Amino acid sequence: MKKFIGCFFIVVFALSGCRQDEPQPKSISDLLLEEDNLSILRAAITHAGLQDAFKTSTVTLFAPTDEGFKAAGYADASAITALPAEQVRALITNHVITSNYPSTSMKLGAQNPVIMMSKARLYVSLNDGTVYLNQAKASKLDLTATNGTIHVINGLVPIPQQSLGQLLKNTAEFSLFRAALLKAIPSDTRLKVFADSTGASPLDPSYTIFVPRNQAMEAAGLTLAKINSSTVSSASLATLVSYHIAISRFFSPNLPSGNFNMLDASYTTVIDKATGGIKITGRGAPTTPAVVTKADVTATNGVIYVIDRVLYP
Repeated sequence: MKKFIGCFFIVVFALSGCRQDEPQPKSISDLLLEEDNLSILRAAITHAGLQDAFKTSTVTLFAPTDEGFKAAGYADASAITALPAEQVRALITNHVITSNYPSTSMKLGAQNPVIMMSKARLYVSLNDGTVYLNQAKASKLDLTATNGTIHVINGLVPIPQQSLGQLLKNTAEFSLFRAALLKAIPSDTRLKVFADSTGASPLDPSYTIFVPRNQAMEAAGLTLAKINSSTVSSASLATLVSYHIAISRFFSPNLPSGNFNMLDASYTTVIDKATGGIKITGRGAPTTPAVVTKADVTATNGVIYVIDRVLYP
């Protein structure tokens, strides 16, 4: 009998030890502590007062790395905590879906819309096993927690605040391109949507615009005086402006290489992403490509790329 009791306790202790060695369930907050490159995000979550939400609420967090915060202009945690808590809360919730969304639930293909906790509509792309949220690439997928999933991404995704029309109006270095666009509208009324500066442009349809900055417009002889002169027709400007616009939004990871249709389908331009940057060649100047100097400027109804040359059809 004593041998039986002794054996019984040995078995109980052995089983108890096995259970203690097994991985314990962890919340999203717990998993964030285990990732070395998410220190700025952790500070932002604390500053925004969202710690409890990531412990209990069922969510999916697209977690920007420290490098992603730094690339967006936040050098360290103190740069984030210096902001008002409400602003940081809005930024963080723009990376949160209020349900569990593992990669196995994602649709194949580009630009699948998702509604974030911030109420903004962003886009998840899944191609060849690689996931993007807008332009931010996932470096680690499916960190599974008791209350959801974490996907680690390499960039910060801003909440789009302005329409394409507003961005064109409110960005100083776009003023000459906008002047050409305004004069072109009588010859191509489709361009009217880009003159809208009220923010009333619909989410769909959406567009991608390659905007030459003012220096590029002036280098092409398109000064404000020239644009407004009688020697430059509305029709010629409509042809030129429409050659810088494509239907649908294309974030840089999904921007096609090769021939690319612009707003007038009879024209194509060539996009080259093989050299590390993005270069765009118009048919009218095949040996002098434009270089993208700023990509993925996000509007409510599309995306802007800033380029250093005017494209010629």
